[in-house]
Amino acid sequence: MLNDTKIKGLKPKEKRYKISDGDNLYIQVMPSGTKTFIYEFKSKESGKYKRISLGAYPAVSLLKAREKRLEFQKMLVSGLEPQVQNNKNVITFKDVFEEWFDYKRKEVSAKQAFTHMRYYERFFIPKFGSKDVKSITRKDIIEATEELNKDGKFETLDRALASITSLFKWALVKDYLEHNVALDIEKKALFKKPKVTHYAAILDENGIRNLIKNIQGYYGDVRVITSALFGLLTAQRPFNARAVKWSEIDLENKMWIIPGNSMKMKEPHSVPLSNQAVKLLKDFKKFEFKSEYIFPSVKTTKQPISDNSVRSMLRNLGYSNEEITPHGFRAMFSTICHEHMVEHGLSERIIELCLDHTERNKIKAAYNHAKNLKERAALMQWWADYLSRLCPDI
Repeated sequence: MLNDTKIKGLKPKEKRYKISDGDNLYIQVMPSGTKTFIYEFKSKESGKYKRISLGAYPAVSLLKAREKRLEFQKMLVSGLEPQVQNNKNVITFKDVFEEWFDYKRKEVSAKQAFTHMRYYERFFIPKFGSKDVKSITRKDIIEATEELNKDGKFETLDRALASITSLFKWALVKDYLEHNVALDIEKKALFKKPKVTHYAAILDENGIRNLIKNIQGYYGDVRVITSALFGLLTAQRPFNARAVKWSEIDLENKMWIIPGNSMKMKEPHSVPLSNQAVKLLKDFKKFEFKSEYIFPSVKTTKQPISDNSVRSMLRNLGYSNEEITPHGFRAMFSTICHEHMVEHGLSERIIELCLDHTERNKIKAAYNHAKNLKERAALMQWWADYLSRLCPDI
């Protein structure tokens, strides 16, 4: 027999499980910690067991669940059968989301997990979180995201739809659904085509020269200045450039190994370092901030400089968001390397590998294990030499 103390003490496990209260009443515990009362009975018509969700605890009390069980028992004695949709667990969209999210957040970065959570908190759970997941329709999803379409927030809209599509794919595997209704949404027909925007970047040589000189002459903290120059020389994501650790750097072999837990796709990424990047780090070592981070925060050496440090520097130097952003350093690298392919003699694929834009098709990737480190090192050196031609003291 269950009691409130026992129910409150039930801890989530890797897989859902149930504890009996007797007479076919159970409490089901999800990996997310959600606890739901389930009543189970054998159908006289089909001879198969059917289950009915009575609601989540503590919104539905143990007393209420037992009263509902008694009601169903009386119906069965009189020859009536409680109505259920099918012979599988009736589970709400929110229940499925919580179990999926518990799995998903182990596969992505903390930032990505937070973004996924916000999509559901803002759009989907308020609209149909309490509905049986099998009853969710394409129309429900479209209506839940209608505000984004009206406001022209197409990128957010596309990502929110991709997230719920991923959730439903997972729910199919878990046998919570028989069809993924999110795949029925034809975005091209329903939504206005978004205007493609690119990260702001400076692409003319005189502008690049002035940018480097302005960064070098900035009156602010040397950590911010050096982090910006390091990001420009390596063309890596702003987070990686500011949160780099000394343990990731091999100055002798001119290599930076970014661990998988710091990467967008959760896979380690090797970054060949140019002679200029190595010299920059060696010169910077004299400051001895005594931190595992190369560019520690001003407030604590246990954290890297903030994500707004380089952006604020650029604003203080007079550059607007429309002119250049920290992420724009990657756009500069990509554009200029593509424009000078004849000069450096390396392919588009090598450029994309340097940016960690690797093949995401798992079948293709399985046949392509080559990391092309030699070619990537050559391209990163060409890029640094290009910048040095514009500004020799970088």
